[in-house]
This record gives sequence, C-alpha cells and structure tokens, in this order.
Amino acid sequence: MKHRRHRRVEGKGLTAQIDADDCNIENISVGGLFIRTTTPMPLGMPVRVDLTKPGFESSVQVSGRVVSVVTAADSERLDSPPGNGIELDPMPLATEKQLHALLRELGLKDLAEPTELEPNQLYATTNPDTAQVASNVRGLLDMLTDALQKVRERDEEILKLKAEIRKLKTGK
Repeated sequence: MKHRRHRRVEGKGLTAQIDADDCNIENISVGGLFIRTTTPMPLGMPVRVDLTKPGFESSVQVSGRVVSVVTAADSERLDSPPGNGIELDPMPLATEKQLHALLRELGLKDLAEPTELEPNQLYATTNPDTAQVASNVRGLLDMLTDALQKVRERDEEILKLKAEIRKLKTGK
C-alpha cells in the first residue's frame, strides 16, 4: 500500500461532476480524490470538480490536477479500478471547511477543523531586518494568490471550451 499524506475515506454515495460528466468517487481525502472512469484524463490536466452527496446541504466546488491514471488494461495488475487520481489545489478557508464537513459526513473521524492564521501570527518579530523580509514575503504571497486566481480563471475558461467542443463533436 502506498504511503498517503492524508487519510482517505470511501466515497459512498458521493458523485463528482467534471467537465459536465458525472463520475463516481472511489475514495477522497482533504488532499485529493480518485474517480472511477473508463476514459482516463491525461496527466497534469486541470479539472474543476463539483462534489455532491444526497442529503448534504450544497455541493463543494474544488479544483485540482490529474496526478495518476489507471487504465482498464492496468486495473487488474494494479488491483485498482480504472480511473484518475486528482490532487486538490489550495482552496479558500470556507471551501476547505465545506470539504471537511463532507469528509466527516462520509465517516472520516478526528479531522481537525481548518483555520486561517493571521499574518502577524506568521511573522511576529521585533527585528527590523526580519520585519522587512516578512513584508516582502507577504507581498510575494499576495502576488502568488493573484496569479493562482488567474490560473483558476483560465482553467475554467479551458473547461468551458472543452465542453463546447465536446457538444459540437457529439451534436448535442
């Protein structure tokens, strides 16, 4: 068995909608999920996933990237169903709390509640040089956050275009 960073739980009754396709979830954790599919997506492909569970108040929308592929041919040899492993991208605190609630609903116990640290908790210091470095780091983090948002927006555009292309190909 592979070493995992996060404990996983079986995705009983949980479905995912990816690129307008419904998929069954084999397992899920705070860091990723494995979906069953006979038409695997390519490694590195960005995906937007809407997680839904009957009886759960709302869907949880997350994004990520395909990090593993199990083809139908490899399935028996690997003792795993065919599908894709998806690593989740960092998410806003509210989304992370929704995901944790969903995981608890699925039976993942003893899951710590996500929290957000205040910047002064991360960079508390009285040294002026360290304070300058902390200020620079905060600025870089803001720039990275903006860049990540732009990447997500582009990923959404790509997914919409792929869905349109699929509709044009199928004539639906």
